Amino acid sequence: MTGIAVLFLAVAVVIIWGGLVTGTVMLARRPEIERYPDGGDAVEAEDHRGPAV
Repeated sequence: MTGIAVLFLAVAVVIIWGGLVTGTVMLARRPEIERYPDGGDAVEAEDHRGPAV
């Protein structure tokens, strides 16, 4: 493999595995949302029915 191919391989490995490790660490630190925003159900229902009149 050429030098540029090895460089691109290293960059790709760091991006992919780094993202996996970062995501795993963040999920382990804060596994769930502690507080949801107010009105979440109403907003979701409005999205599916259209705007309230």
